Amino acid sequence: MLHALWHARSARFAVVGLAITALHLAVFRLVSPRVVPEVANVVAFLTATQVNFVLSYFWTWSVRRPVGQETVGHVLRRAVLFNGSALLGFGVNAAVFSTAHRLAGVPPFQSAVVATTASAAATFLLSSRVVFARRPVLDGGAAEVQDRPEHGALRAPEPTREWERT
Repeated sequence: MLHALWHARSARFAVVGLAITALHLAVFRLVSPRVVPEVANVVAFLTATQVNFVLSYFWTWSVRRPVGQETVGHVLRRAVLFNGSALLGFGVNAAVFSTAHRLAGVPPFQSAVVATTASAAATFLLSSRVVFARRPVLDGGAAEVQDRPEHGALRAPEPTREWERT
């Protein structure tokens, strides 16, 4: 059971998310005495995002990688998509942080905790549906809808490679 849990995508996302949240908050604590809280939050978020991409690419969503067929361009496209989704996630993070801290009067550290939690939900959806989707994303070919039965008549072909099956 522990083996199955360790390999479950949601468990991997949670483990990485907790580690990245801890990193974000640690960087925030280190930087915040030197700058205004919003700048500390930006520095912490940017640092955590780059570490998050590496962990997400090589572990959390590794079953969706075309192992042995990856090119530098493929990894860079995923990195661009990931950082784009992180930018949207940061928009959620910044809005929640500023609202909690400036409007509601919540202390900076607690505001960072609330904002990080809110942005985690947004980034999970973006990572699952866009960045690490099972279909080819920006790979120069036509993207087929896979794993989205709500699209009615569009049916995915049977997977032909192991990485497409999970």
